Amino acid sequence: MLFYYLTLAAGLIVTTGFLFSRSKGASVKNLFFKMASSLCFLLTAVLGVIANPNLASYGVLIIMGGILGLCGDVTLDLKFVYPKDNHAYLNSGFIFFAIGHIFYSGAIIWYNQLKWWWVLACAAAAVVVAVANTLSGKMLKLDFEKYRNIVIVYSSFLAATAFISILAAVVTGTVAMIVFAVGAVLFLLSDVVLCFTYFGKGWDKAPHIFINHLLYYAGQFLIASSVVFIGK
Repeated sequence: MLFYYLTLAAGLIVTTGFLFSRSKGASVKNLFFKMASSLCFLLTAVLGVIANPNLASYGVLIIMGGILGLCGDVTLDLKFVYPKDNHAYLNSGFIFFAIGHIFYSGAIIWYNQLKWWWVLACAAAAVVVAVANTLSGKMLKLDFEKYRNIVIVYSSFLAATAFISILAAVVTGTVAMIVFAVGAVLFLLSDVVLCFTYFGKGWDKAPHIFINHLLYYAGQFLIASSVVFIGK
């Protein structure tokens, strides 16, 4: 447990440094800084499993989601480093994160043995929200262009993770599920901000980038930390 807390503290320090550095702009240096921050939340989950081996299968699914999150983090920043390949990197980032959310949702569903109609209802609500979000693009002054379909797909998986985790938190009332649900909601909010910075105008300023990454890393660290509370 000691190593978990030490890693968590180190991760928060590294991530805080990255938040201020990245808000000033993308660069190769910040790409490696971002990788280090993402490795910290991934390592937090790994040490969480070691500290609490109860139902390690849950932890493995969370770790897999974290690995895909790390891959998504790298590809999304590579689009700034190599702007000519912007389209490929952005699509890859969406795909990595979407698959990562499948693992996150799978961990919640498996651990809590949620009823299939509850999961189906959450998934249906997530699709409705994702489609409504995309269709309201013009009203919100967002231009999704050729990314409309991938945004709908990714948003569906993102919202599903948030809805399913909130359901699990309400039904079980366990600390682990509450921590996960808060993390999932913060993750969702970070992508709301990201949506505006990527597809809106005037939203790519330092404060917006800072808030986006702050919400994202807070969410990922909470999701990773939920492993520690499993079975407690």
